[in-house]
Amino acid sequence: MPVTDSPPTPAHDVAVVGLGPAGRALASRCAARGLSVLAVDPRPDAVWSPTYGVWEDELGGLPSSVVRWRVSDPQIRVHGVHPLRRPYVVLDNVALQAALPLDGVEVRRARLDDAEVAALRSEARVVVDARGARPGGPAPDDPAPAQTAYGIVVPAEASAPALQGAEALLMDWRTDWSPDPRPTATPTFLYAIPLGLGEVLLEETCLAAAPGVPVEELKQRLRRRLLARGVDPGVVDHPLGREVVRIPMRGRDRPPPAGTLAVGTAGRGGHLVTGYSVAHSLARGESLARTLAEGGRPQRADPTGPADLFREAGLRALLRLDTAGTLALFEAFGQLPPQRQRDFMSRDSGAGGLARAMWGMFSGMPWAARAELVRATLGWPRPGSVRG
Repeated sequence: MPVTDSPPTPAHDVAVVGLGPAGRALASRCAARGLSVLAVDPRPDAVWSPTYGVWEDELGGLPSSVVRWRVSDPQIRVHGVHPLRRPYVVLDNVALQAALPLDGVEVRRARLDDAEVAALRSEARVVVDARGARPGGPAPDDPAPAQTAYGIVVPAEASAPALQGAEALLMDWRTDWSPDPRPTATPTFLYAIPLGLGEVLLEETCLAAAPGVPVEELKQRLRRRLLARGVDPGVVDHPLGREVVRIPMRGRDRPPPAGTLAVGTAGRGGHLVTGYSVAHSLARGESLARTLAEGGRPQRADPTGPADLFREAGLRALLRLDTAGTLALFEAFGQLPPQRQRDFMSRDSGAGGLARAMWGMFSGMPWAARAELVRATLGWPRPGSVRG
């Protein structure tokens, strides 16, 4: 009988491409479970620059050292004031990376394209794409739904007029970003969070728009809002630091390279309505590492489930709601019981809890706002609109 050569055994159990929160969490947890891990990133030693915040109860087994600042009583403000009764923490990125060590991981410094990621299948039993939603960089005139934000870091004492007595504002939907008392443009909210060391982040955020609201417009809205509240113009124009955020809401919105798994925003790890992904990525790193260590290989890191149908409907509504409808929606959210709020905000909530949360929001809205929400969700034209 003819003798055929067997394919060579891969040198690694797992190859992880990209060392942001999703990739580093997975690589670290896989190595801790005794797997042979290759990690590839163009800047593997870089400290993450975005401000990451999670609910305190989502920290899992991470040490307290990863918390940069803790907010015990964050608020949402719309027409009323709504304490969330759930502690929120800002993460210390240096400490978080230290809590996810790469001991025993072979680290390779490189930037890979899709074909090169797929080619790693010759080196590892499982290849994971964790390069983020836009591995090639932001696409000009990207039409995909996106969350965008522009923020400034200011001294805590200078932020007091913006916070107006709140410890922190997770979402402040009031419309003082506009000179119009009844604006009709895409609504935005103020995210105002203490960072510790006497600093506060003040960030104007568009939750979701297609295409995303331009950063320059967000910058102008933030300045208008802060000056209207009495913040010193000099502080606004010359802050301690600046931050720009762009999160494609549907992740990469295309299949991962052939034969690979996608984690974090490279796949479906982000929340379709809120854009949040960090808490889920950290938790998924642990559970996926356990599966791989047991010899499993899932077809998808984050498979589609019934809850995703509700989240997709929620995203469609956000993209089409008018300003009044958006404010009514989040006014109703602020009045939900704490468990329903968690069901709505969590990337990992099931379909039942999410459905109950969304029904609670719908039933808490005025009748006119309910009609607007139905219209937006189903894509119906507004009454009186002209079809082209």
